[in-house]
Amino acid sequence: MADPDARNVNRAPSEGGEDGKYGGNEGADGYKIEIESVKGLISPLEESVIGARAVKNGQEKLTTYLQHCGAPELLESGKGFIKAWGFGMGELADHADVVVERLYEAVAGYMLAELLQIKNFWPSDENMAKLPNGAAGKWSWDNVGAPEMEKRPEDTGLSKLSRKWLREYEDES
Repeated sequence: MADPDARNVNRAPSEGGEDGKYGGNEGADGYKIEIESVKGLISPLEESVIGARAVKNGQEKLTTYLQHCGAPELLESGKGFIKAWGFGMGELADHADVVVERLYEAVAGYMLAELLQIKNFWPSDENMAKLPNGAAGKWSWDNVGAPEMEKRPEDTGLSKLSRKWLREYEDES
């Protein structure tokens, strides 16, 4: 049987509970992510976007394979499927492009926050804009002072519910 704590080794040691075990956020120094894991998500997602765009842009080529299927009903049904599938894959590719872009931004933000030793960082638009950019920004950060980062928004009912479901999922062995 697998070690039940193995999936929690990347959590901050001060996270929750009386004896520093995972479970809550009492005393935590902020949200900790595994940057390499997030980077590992980007490449397959980019490849999926390429595949989705190929389906969207290759609809004519796909329908030519149906020309000699032998049944007009099958041809029309296939054309309708390929058209709907191409549209859906195009929409998926457009939205996945945005996700990839945001993942790159988040990784860069977390890496810079780690270098600058910013506690409780999360990559909101406001916090990303406050990070130093270039030599002048770094000089200002060091000599004038670092701006205060926005705090993570309070828990909403949806975030509490999703955390509860994730906790239940993580407890399965």
